[in-house]
Amino acid sequence: MDASFRASLMDAETGASQVFDFTAESGLFRKPARSIVRAFMDYMSDHRDWTNPPSYRLNSAVKKAKKQVVMATGSLVLAKGELPFLLMISPERPAADRVS
Repeated sequence: MDASFRASLMDAETGASQVFDFTAESGLFRKPARSIVRAFMDYMSDHRDWTNPPSYRLNSAVKKAKKQVVMATGSLVLAKGELPFLLMISPERPAADRVS
């Protein structure tokens, strides 16, 4: 069974950011941080309109199990060069549970 997740991807050079909602297997957060990042990147490759889907280099990935969040840094490898990023992934929470 799939579950909903939310990823916030920030361009480390410009500070531009984008939030992505995606689905993955419900047990995703039982996996290591790098596997969680890979699940999001696979989603990006499969669900975005890319001429050539980007690859990525992961510098760090840390999972905070109690807070249910993964934080990662790395670079998207694009045709025009590398784009450093900061990434946070968490299970999507119902609107009533979100902190404004």
